[in-house]
Amino acid sequence: MDFFTRMEEATGVRLNEVQQQAVLHTDGPLLLLASPGSGKTTTLNMKIGYLLLEKKVRPDRIMAITFSKQSAQDMSERFDEFFSDLTSDKVHFSTIHSFAFKVVREALRKEGQDFQLIEGQINEDEWKKGFQGEHVPLHKKFILKKLFEDENGTQISDDEMDELMTYISFVKNRMLSGKELHKVKANVKNAASIYQSYERFKKEYTNSLLLDFDDMLTYCHQSLLDDPQILHRYQQQFEYILTDESQDNSVVQHEIVELLAKPQNNLCVVADDDQSIFMWRGSDVTKLLKFEGTYPDATVLTMSQNYRSSVEIVEVSNQFIKRNQNRFHKEMFTENPSSNPIAIKAMRSYEDQLKYVTDQVKQSGPKEEVAVLYRNNASAVPLADKLSKAGIDFYMKDIDAKFFKHWIVEDVLNFMRLTYNDRRVDILERIHTKFNAYITKSQIAFLRSRPSQESVFDLLLETDLPSYQKKNVTQAKKLFAEMNKMEPARAIRVIRDRLGYDKAIQKMVEKFGFNGEHLFTVLNTLEEIAEGLGSLKGFADRLKELEQLVQTSKYNKQSCSLTLTTFHSAKGLEYDKVYMIDLINGVVPSKEDMDSYRKKEYGPMEEAVRLFYVGMTRARTHLELLTYGYKGDERVSESQFVTNVRRIAKFPDEKRAVTRRKRPAPDLSDESLLGWDEIEVGREVEHQKFGVGVIKEYGGAAIAIEFEEVGYKEFNAEICIDNGILRKKE
Repeated sequence: MDFFTRMEEATGVRLNEVQQQAVLHTDGPLLLLASPGSGKTTTLNMKIGYLLLEKKVRPDRIMAITFSKQSAQDMSERFDEFFSDLTSDKVHFSTIHSFAFKVVREALRKEGQDFQLIEGQINEDEWKKGFQGEHVPLHKKFILKKLFEDENGTQISDDEMDELMTYISFVKNRMLSGKELHKVKANVKNAASIYQSYERFKKEYTNSLLLDFDDMLTYCHQSLLDDPQILHRYQQQFEYILTDESQDNSVVQHEIVELLAKPQNNLCVVADDDQSIFMWRGSDVTKLLKFEGTYPDATVLTMSQNYRSSVEIVEVSNQFIKRNQNRFHKEMFTENPSSNPIAIKAMRSYEDQLKYVTDQVKQSGPKEEVAVLYRNNASAVPLADKLSKAGIDFYMKDIDAKFFKHWIVEDVLNFMRLTYNDRRVDILERIHTKFNAYITKSQIAFLRSRPSQESVFDLLLETDLPSYQKKNVTQAKKLFAEMNKMEPARAIRVIRDRLGYDKAIQKMVEKFGFNGEHLFTVLNTLEEIAEGLGSLKGFADRLKELEQLVQTSKYNKQSCSLTLTTFHSAKGLEYDKVYMIDLINGVVPSKEDMDSYRKKEYGPMEEAVRLFYVGMTRARTHLELLTYGYKGDERVSESQFVTNVRRIAKFPDEKRAVTRRKRPAPDLSDESLLGWDEIEVGREVEHQKFGVGVIKEYGGAAIAIEFEEVGYKEFNAEICIDNGILRKKE
């Protein structure tokens, strides 16, 4: 009885022809391209079982690496499920970080070098306590906080800390140095200089070498290069190396694996270049695309059969991912039965979207696994608010309570606190630069020196103020008094518009390089939460309730059929029903993705396409794409990805334009005419009347073009394409 027949009888698993080829290929390099839902984890475990049971390889001679601790645990559990009755051998599944730490520890001990890890959880009290004089607590965040303040002369915000840590992780994982550091975009002033100071600090501050998590990789790589003895020993130990989720590996991770696999190169790399979505933390899909260049004798197999999704979802997803040029050619298919067509719901407003999702979740069956997916965690808070008010429990996969500690949230609450008691100089001091009363530091010092039961505004008005400031302080006093009686949503609007908070934020964005899109998203979210609440106190209480709700939702994993998660964290998971929300241009793809594309930098847009594809392929039988026309009072446009899906799935247009042809019908077989599938933001085109221009926006029925001669104009896309008005400008 052959191996596959025995495995089918013992485990119930029946491998298809490509999966069997992958299992049998043990000698030499193999790139196994695995489409979503194609059974890669099963295949990888069967391959390990084949090495153990058929080739009699010792388990300690097999190195099985995956991307995350969770993936390693899942692989280990699946292996036990298949083989615990067949063999007592146990292969160790690990992350590359855990292996790297082992190498670094050995190399540094050999050199007699003490080291200390400086990364890990830090609680809020420790963070608030901060420094003791000049003493810097030996933790990555405290060190970066001190270096940021030394470099820029200001306190670092939570957003800047996140951005700075992402930047550092990226440059380390991409193995960048020197002038390359300054080319990496970062919304943090002097990020490259701070990084260089950080690296010096870790080597010079104490006798111990200070290491963060990313140093595990860079030091491991350097140790393997510098110490032939250590490298040779690990090369001799591991006869077979298997890596899962390799599309998520960074440059330095790929380099470590390449070193370990030599000279036999008995390497199995399991990956899907179409699901590479972690470029922002250093992953590099080009390493996969160059696999056959790195290993000229490599075998490449493609597992294209999807066992997860309905034929409708598979066919549209397969066509959608072909938007990308920088990829391996694959044709995903399925033998699963037909189900519901992909649904596209275009609603009037963001609020309508939240109501629709809530209503749909309510109607789902008790045993249906449902997921709501979104690009950014900012989408989760208003959704959690809506679901909570409707009495719907949920499990939130990405617990991100940082929103509730954000300085903008604290600012808005301070504005509200001052409406209750405008004698509070301490509160005014926190927000005096963020509204249009032009209150100076010296005026704050004056107020502090005059303990009084009077209003801070009255005290200021008793001094000799410039005429412009007197008018504004008088107006501010009046507005703060009026806000106390307002519903919170209206009060926030007064803070933003009439007190000038939005303008103050915009100035900070321009001065300090903050991410303005993110900051205004936080403000918009606060307005949405405030909607329908009766008092300012009720708003503050609701924020506390929501924070508690978000933090405790992690305990609902086993008892709850509804999951809220980002596209990134949904990778590798599957659900009966999937709702992808906030599908508008500026969110997915993001404004940054679109700006890069206009500059002919295609990488970010291709990653956004892959991210959307990952979201689509999480669904088994039911997939809905949700978009809308208004976010508050702002007009927004349907994501160009939704428009693309609409064309692929041949959806009828909701508002089909009726046009009278004033000219003979064009020859639409003319290859110089722009076709539906060729509309891309950033593409140069030629209009019959207005000449040469560049497509700046595309979504729904609208296409916007910036012309060389007449500037920015919007058109109905259907009229332009069906009448042959636009030509490709090659």
